[in-house]
Amino acid sequence: MEFEATTIASYAPLSNEPDVSEFNNWVIATGRTLCLPRVIGSNIEFAVGETTQGSFSISEPVGLSINPASIDLVLVPALAIDSSGNRLGKGKGYYDRALGSFKCPKFAVIFDSEYLESIPKEDHDQSVDGAISPSAINYFARPEIL
Repeated sequence: MEFEATTIASYAPLSNEPDVSEFNNWVIATGRTLCLPRVIGSNIEFAVGETTQGSFSISEPVGLSINPASIDLVLVPALAIDSSGNRLGKGKGYYDRALGSFKCPKFAVIFDSEYLESIPKEDHDQSVDGAISPSAINYFARPEIL
């Protein structure tokens, strides 16, 4: 089975996160739809369009929001990932609240040093299906959607 993602949710990297800018540019250059997160109250939504400096000094799109059901692949930042797909974020829960609404593959983008054997998991924490680092792509869960 071949998987073709045409609508991809990614992120605008902070200086201490893996830089996915080149990937984001590739998504646009190949005619795919790139969605980036923007903060709406205590949640994030994914949207398209030009970006401007938004919450937490992060570039956020100013265009239309995208229905999570129409997104084919999600890339998210993480402080750490463990071998079960548990993701450690920055503690505000924005991505945890959003990830539960996606039925597509969700991958964390990490540095090699952020892949750990085990991290603490709380009830509200959302796992990812895989992790992408400079040296590997790891798959954790739901292989039927990959």
